[in-house]
Amino acid sequence: MRTGQLIARLWREFVSRYRGDIAALIPVLAIVAGAAASYAWVTKHAFDAIARDDLSAIQLTPLFVLAAVAVRALSMFVQAVLSQGLALKVLRDIQNAMFAKLMSVDFARHAREAPGRLVSRFTNDINVVAEGLVRGGQAVIRDALTLLGAIGFMLWSDWVLTLLVIGAFALAGPPLQGIAQRARRRTDTAQQQLSSLTALLSEIFGAARFIKTYGLERRETQRAEAAFEERRKIAMKLATNRARSEPLLEIVGGIAFAAVLLTAGLRIAGEAMTLGDLLGIITAIGVATPAARSLGSFNTVLNEASAALARIFSLLDEPTAINDADDAKPLQIKGGRIEFDDVSFSYDGAQIIDRVSLTVAPGETVALVGPSGAGKSTIFNLLPRLYDVTAGALRIDGQDVRDVTVASLRNAIALVSQEATLFNDTVRANIALGRAGATHAEIEAAARAAAAHDFIMALPQGYETLVGERGGKLSGGERQRIALARAFLRDAPILLLDEATSALDAESEAQVQEALKRLSKGRTVLVIAHRLSTVRDADRIVTLDEGRIVEIGAHDELAAKGGLYARLSKLQFQAAAK
Repeated sequence: MRTGQLIARLWREFVSRYRGDIAALIPVLAIVAGAAASYAWVTKHAFDAIARDDLSAIQLTPLFVLAAVAVRALSMFVQAVLSQGLALKVLRDIQNAMFAKLMSVDFARHAREAPGRLVSRFTNDINVVAEGLVRGGQAVIRDALTLLGAIGFMLWSDWVLTLLVIGAFALAGPPLQGIAQRARRRTDTAQQQLSSLTALLSEIFGAARFIKTYGLERRETQRAEAAFEERRKIAMKLATNRARSEPLLEIVGGIAFAAVLLTAGLRIAGEAMTLGDLLGIITAIGVATPAARSLGSFNTVLNEASAALARIFSLLDEPTAINDADDAKPLQIKGGRIEFDDVSFSYDGAQIIDRVSLTVAPGETVALVGPSGAGKSTIFNLLPRLYDVTAGALRIDGQDVRDVTVASLRNAIALVSQEATLFNDTVRANIALGRAGATHAEIEAAARAAAAHDFIMALPQGYETLVGERGGKLSGGERQRIALARAFLRDAPILLLDEATSALDAESEAQVQEALKRLSKGRTVLVIAHRLSTVRDADRIVTLDEGRIVEIGAHDELAAKGGLYARLSKLQFQAAAK
């Protein structure tokens, strides 16, 4: 998408809604520009008065200067506040749109890109666009009006000198355009590298325990130093490219100034203009030069912002595969019967699930076991439509999950996974995520059911205690019991348990297992467990291998059969014995 198209879209989707802010800003920018251009008129007035020995006019000159300065200073303050306010509103709306998009895209989209890279879009790309927006309002309107005002005064004073100055500055056009084009290419590279750097830092800081334990500080320091050096090199190229425009305009300005002095000297000697005309034009050039320099450097900033905008709009334009069908209806739960009917799923050309047929009766607990990569987690992801099946059908109580609304489908499912997902909020707020609008009594009842109430009340602020980032202030067992309380509060008819106790010590595991039994009662339950001892009591065990069901039965039946389940059990028993 070209720069003009990007700017047009930015205006259409994000800026145009603030027409009131723009209407208030434009006259203020015009006043700033007019006050700057008036300096040239004041200079001409002063020196013409001196040449005429007009004492009264000379005495009025300081008043004119002070008035122009006061008007410009006040309007510059108002302009800065209004332009920043408008830019911040637009940037907030862009961030809101990006975040909403990422919340609505498929789960696979999040799996493709590291969280650090996504964060970079909200910080680094937005900062580049912010500079373009603020500079844009100043350069396109204020500096353009200042330049036009100065040129208008110069034409009125002496058109010959004016055309000479314009011709000199026109020489800078093609080189400035080349600088701007290089800026766009390099900005795109810089933003991609900055995304990689953000992802690297997130990865390193998130693995601090492992790095310390394995003595990898020097290795990670070297990786970070290499990334910082690459960032410096790319940033230096950008800075060097930007720096070219200022000297270029300075040289052109010097040439124009020298030509003006020579031409004006000849014209004054021939009485074709006055000294006041010359000094007024010189003042106008002094006013016009920063405006022209700003416009010239803005072209570079604009191309940098265009590269960032292109990345932002590419995110906003990504298609979403998991959508409600046009005639989608809310899921009607009758018992929670789950049916996989010849289901297959492939991703990036790889077959993950291959013709799986399985029916889970209402209230039944079915365990999924098998080696890593067998497809257990994918089956879990298909149920709430984090992915869609690529063949076959997945039904709940006879309703294809693709024919019901996504919201009603996911409201019917509760998930408790190996790593309890907690947010840096209070215990109460984390449990309340299970069901919006839950009362404190309902939250407390859920906590009691999950064997969490006693340890919660022992915390410094009880239910109002902040759990820290990712629940870091709590133990693993405490985090898991809060996640269980959330599932109790949700009271969903279908329960997915993904390695819910594998990371816990024996005491915590016993507490959580007891709570899980209470939670599972009367619900349709699918369980993933690598530790086969945790699924012995399941109604049925389904053994998966390479995306296919290879065995179905009870624990004792499968153990005696001598198949894959028996081999996995034997291996775990031998490992435990050692």
